[in-house]
Amino acid sequence: MGGRSKYLPSSQVYDSTFSSVQYYNKSLEDLYETLREKTLADKRRLKEIEKARRKEFEAYQGKVYRICAKVWRNTFGYFGEEWLFLAVLGIFVAIISYSIDQGAGMCGKARSMLSNGLADRYFSKWIAWVCLPVVLILWDVGITSLIAPKAVGSGVPQIKTCLRGVYLKEFLTLRVLIAKWMGITATLGSGMPLGKEGPLIQMSSIIVTKMSKFMSSFKSVYLNENKKMELIGAAYAVGVACTFNSPIGGVLFSVEISTAYFAVRNYWRGFFAAVWGATVYRLLYVWIDGVDTIRVVFPTSFINDFPYDPLELISFAILGVICGVGGCFYICILRAFNRFINGSKRINWIKKQNRFIYPFFVVMIISTVTWPPGIGQFIASDLTPKDQVVTLFSNFTWTQGNHTVAQQEVLNHWTTKWSGIYTNLVVFIFYQFLASIFASSMPIPSGCFIPNFRSGAALGRIAGELLALWFPNGVRYGGKVTRIMPGAYATVGAVAWSGAVTHTLSTAVIMFEMTSQISHVIPVLISNLIANGIARFFTPSIYDLAIKAGKLPYLPDLLPSSSAVYQIFVEDFMVKNVKHVYLGITHGELKNMLKEHKQLKVFPLVDNVHNMILLGSVSRMELIDLVECQIGFRKRLQIVRRLEETESETNIAELDEKGETEEKEQLRLRIFSKYNLNRMGFPGSAQRKKEAIKEKLKVIRICDLPSADQTSWEENQLSQEVDFASCQIDPAPFQLVERTSLLKVHSLFSMMNLNTAYVTAMGKLVGVVGGKELRKAISDANSGIFPVEADEANKGGEIRPAENLPLLKKG
Repeated sequence: MGGRSKYLPSSQVYDSTFSSVQYYNKSLEDLYETLREKTLADKRRLKEIEKARRKEFEAYQGKVYRICAKVWRNTFGYFGEEWLFLAVLGIFVAIISYSIDQGAGMCGKARSMLSNGLADRYFSKWIAWVCLPVVLILWDVGITSLIAPKAVGSGVPQIKTCLRGVYLKEFLTLRVLIAKWMGITATLGSGMPLGKEGPLIQMSSIIVTKMSKFMSSFKSVYLNENKKMELIGAAYAVGVACTFNSPIGGVLFSVEISTAYFAVRNYWRGFFAAVWGATVYRLLYVWIDGVDTIRVVFPTSFINDFPYDPLELISFAILGVICGVGGCFYICILRAFNRFINGSKRINWIKKQNRFIYPFFVVMIISTVTWPPGIGQFIASDLTPKDQVVTLFSNFTWTQGNHTVAQQEVLNHWTTKWSGIYTNLVVFIFYQFLASIFASSMPIPSGCFIPNFRSGAALGRIAGELLALWFPNGVRYGGKVTRIMPGAYATVGAVAWSGAVTHTLSTAVIMFEMTSQISHVIPVLISNLIANGIARFFTPSIYDLAIKAGKLPYLPDLLPSSSAVYQIFVEDFMVKNVKHVYLGITHGELKNMLKEHKQLKVFPLVDNVHNMILLGSVSRMELIDLVECQIGFRKRLQIVRRLEETESETNIAELDEKGETEEKEQLRLRIFSKYNLNRMGFPGSAQRKKEAIKEKLKVIRICDLPSADQTSWEENQLSQEVDFASCQIDPAPFQLVERTSLLKVHSLFSMMNLNTAYVTAMGKLVGVVGGKELRKAISDANSGIFPVEADEANKGGEIRPAENLPLLKKG
């Protein structure tokens, strides 16, 4: 064509070229039009199939359910049901938080009435003061152990582990919600120095789980685990918001505590649900208790014109250092006490004898210490925990004279005939410090944030009062005199101490929302940053400490100063002896592998044992179904029916009529009977009973073939190759290459919530790494142990090689 064109005129060449281009463009337009029509036809066909499937599904549902589903689809379904989901979540958690406060308040009033209503005999007053906490705590222990033992403790470490990707479903059940709800009400009503922040977060997460299960009937996306994790992150924020009436701080606290990597798309969920929860929580006090308006939790009235002098920033920084050291000391004492409790043979023996003995002694000791005529007069035990914090945040100086009647009434709670404010505040700090550690060892629902918050407030109050005593006329700077406000130091100390214990900076925002004061934002942030830096360097957070103590499968953080993370690769700590299935494996081999490796939840699928090319992964349940379909109940039932049909057609049996009837009757009983071993009578000892059961099971086979053909039929079925086309295979399991650094592996596992990753070399499966191997590698890297050193130490029996470690269970 090109050779002939040189003999044609230029106009003809141009016309032919233009026509060919036009024809080509027209062909493309026709092709695109055909594809668009085909796509639209496919969409219409899928829509009709979905509509027919929905009608068929609705035929099996009740009339009320169909009406509700139709109303839902035509109303909220158009706008997105997730908005309503989060709003309902906030409302439910707000109602739970309000009911806990009311229940605890009623218990506190009843305790005061019992103590003050009796005669002046001290012993009677002590009995009245102690009896109600003892009853509440013992009831709390009993109801928790009977309904849900998993409801013990804070719940934050477990939810943090769930957000990491390891779904602990036993901590997210309705029984745990009920036990947690009733238990934390009794815990706070007893007057123990514990909080409700952690239990409320766990209860909020349980509500999300149950609501997701309900919503999955309308939309299947709520069955997805990633979707559920996103909603649990919002539940985290709602729990904090309904505890401190702090929606913004609740969201930031959930981001800091929950995961190492937080998706920005989840922010709106947390904010929306937290605002609903905090608003309804405070409105319930207006609607039910008759409060005139929505008020903050801890009202303060600091001076806003000149709140502090610039020179006071030095004192705030020193207070941050003291709170950081105090938070580290608290974590160390808590860790040592937990080790002592778990390692003490006598205490463990007492707990095994009776679960109520140890809590009884703990509540008796703490209640006796808080008895107002005794040591309780030094710790303002006649005030409620909320009033204690409000008085610590008061904006007048306690050490100066000329107090009003209201101010003197506040001082009467913090002074005695034998001691002044400094002695009482020091005793209060020691009480909160030790009693919270002592009380947290009881098997009851409890929180750990509020006791540390009160300890920090008392420490800050001491610092503020000392500065006011040393500088009675205030601090002069630039020709202006700024008076010292001890209440401001109390707020700074509360934020710094609680932030050091929890390793969070969002406690500053929570404080601003709880007090409605933002004048001391710079001192609060400076003190909190310093306390956090000290605490992070020396000790883990209180939640990480609980994770380690409970041995939860949580991935620790890498130390930034460790250079070993760049020199350790996945090939150094992966499991090389990978248990796998391959194309051509027989059912018998598959059955034996499932029996031998019961801890594995997922098996990699390769092409053959020589090439080891990774094709995908298959879950354990799918493999069990393959074996079950080959030799299970349904397969045996099909064979039995086929034999019966063959016998009826050929009619070659020479048995007499009576024998044939008996044999068919026995066969029918084998197929359709549900055997209950408890109904079988076995005389004699337990060992003889077990032997008799085994003999019975050898004869009686559930839904089985005749015993003569049983063994040969099973061997024949198990010798056949497995057809993996009939099961669901994950064609793209997460894979790593051998030279992936430890830092990158840690980032991928944390960001994508992974539990297992396969290691390949040009498609060949060479190893697998799970959370357990990764945690050990991180521990070695943080300790400065390199793989070569670990191998040498292992030869001496100090460290096990990674290839000998079992895989982590998925889920």
